[in-house]
Amino acid sequence: MKTTSLIAALGAAAAAAGIAVLPASGQDQPSTRTLAFVTTQKRSDVKSIDVKPKGDSVGDGFLLSSLMHSDGKVVGRVEAQCVMLDKTYHAQMCTITAILADGLITLQGGGLDKKLPGGGGSNEVYAITGGTGAYVGATGSMTIKGNGQRDTLTFTLG
Repeated sequence: MKTTSLIAALGAAAAAAGIAVLPASGQDQPSTRTLAFVTTQKRSDVKSIDVKPKGDSVGDGFLLSSLMHSDGKVVGRVEAQCVMLDKTYHAQMCTITAILADGLITLQGGGLDKKLPGGGGSNEVYAITGGTGAYVGATGSMTIKGNGQRDTLTFTLG
């Protein structure tokens, strides 16, 4: 009899604990967090890769390694590898890692250097695919605005 009562009590306690951790209906969703950094590129920060045939062609790419700044102070680095997949619109696929003092943010995405006819822009928006340290489980997106020599990277973490 005592074993049955103990099992029943443990079962009831486990069920109560499970209910206690379920989110309440209408509970606020986690808020977003925005991080913004400025990068300044020198010629030595970018390495172009020109595969045959010479000139713009599918398979060309670039490697980028640049410092990220916030409030005039160096706060990290951004490392990227991109490859051109379409000559007409200069479509490229990129893998990017932002290295910060409290962890890494990993990104994936593509961009166009030329606008699509009838709409669509050449905005660069990348999906946050995860991270380490303070960014474990990170989701969201990053946008890049600038001229390639001075860019603003805005991370919207969800």
